[in-house]
Amino acid sequence: MYIETFTPTEAAAFIELPTKKIYKEVEYKILPEYNPPRLNFAALVYLRLIKEINFIPVNYRSFLYQSLVRALEQNLPTIEIIKFVKIEVEPIAKELLEFIKCFQAWKENLVSDPKIMGGETVFPNSRLTVRHIGLLLDRGESLEVIHEDYPYLTEEDIKFAQVYVKAYPSVGRPKKN
Repeated sequence: MYIETFTPTEAAAFIELPTKKIYKEVEYKILPEYNPPRLNFAALVYLRLIKEINFIPVNYRSFLYQSLVRALEQNLPTIEIIKFVKIEVEPIAKELLEFIKCFQAWKENLVSDPKIMGGETVFPNSRLTVRHIGLLLDRGESLEVIHEDYPYLTEEDIKFAQVYVKAYPSVGRPKKN
């Protein structure tokens, strides 16, 4: 089973859910509460499932989460949530695991140096900040325009820049020059 834990903002970015929805699942006592908030891999699988089938009542979600935890711990490929209804856990877990591994590998190549762009995270061998590209996408800029302006960026760079901005939002006041 995957051991690393994630912040609610990382989980929200990976799953493409509002962070508020994740905090609601903790508030409803479906997901374990930690201080500071951390989510395990089973919580990410659960959130991905909830994103797909958002009609599960709150009072039943805790059972679903516990079933997913057991399935992941015991490497069960499916779980039966009610008679005649089974959930294939394995494809969800594999999809998430692959996404997280690719994102983490991509993130390791980024550069954060106080001498470059004031320590803001940049793409390797450039002064282009990851945040700039992610925010362009959030504002609706097209992939074609970004590729035209920054031809050295890969599809992965562009896709993960947007995830990065959502997973690691700017905090605090802007730096004064």
